[in-house]
Amino acid sequence: MFMVVGRIPEQTEALSRAAQLSGLALADATRLLAGTLPRILLRNSLEGEAFAAALASEGFVAWAAEPATVPTDEARVVVRNLTWEPGGFRVQDAKGDSHTCPAAAVRLLQRGARIHTSTQVLKTKETRFNLGRAVLSGGLLLTKSVEKVQEHSTHAKEPFLLVQRGDGQPDLMVYEHRMSYQCLGAEMRPATLANLGLLVARFQTLCPQAPLDDRVGRPGFVAGLPHLPVDPVDLGLYLVSEARRRGC
Repeated sequence: MFMVVGRIPEQTEALSRAAQLSGLALADATRLLAGTLPRILLRNSLEGEAFAAALASEGFVAWAAEPATVPTDEARVVVRNLTWEPGGFRVQDAKGDSHTCPAAAVRLLQRGARIHTSTQVLKTKETRFNLGRAVLSGGLLLTKSVEKVQEHSTHAKEPFLLVQRGDGQPDLMVYEHRMSYQCLGAEMRPATLANLGLLVARFQTLCPQAPLDDRVGRPGFVAGLPHLPVDPVDLGLYLVSEARRRGC
């Protein structure tokens, strides 16, 4: 399991205590906890819960979790259409299934972006003059075919809004390019990114109890997370969600 720190107490010796309790060098603990919290202090520990409890006794907000507990889009509703209703809204997924959500059930809004990477393999053949073959064949074979393999990777950024529910129902994921913005009515703009921003503002008005958190979209937040067997964006969303549950 991994251990997360959501808040560091203000005492000057706090980082030293974190290093001692987790068995890390002070320089390593300082580096791992630098930047926007929450951060992962221990990537793999059999005693993560014990360390988290020890840190909590020192004034830290800390907890331990397993990678398997990190939600992915398989556990979410990926929204394609949305309809406003009295007291809430109704969404449709790619299969056409409807999901109703009361406005009061929304507990957190998270903005961020995924990076989609696609790799194209291009194979080409070139015919080149080959002096060795020409000499050995007495001039009958002058060329040689050479196959070249090139890989070209394309990276595309897709912003999203994650609407997280507090009533036990699946969270709602809205991707910029997969959403129909007809629900915006006359406010709808030609650009999808502008429409996503308008949708965020609409949710903020409809669900004033749900804070908007953009930590996952901040430079370096996701990139600074250690490698774990989960998608790093999903990991970041989980960390922020759990930190919010704990008041940080």
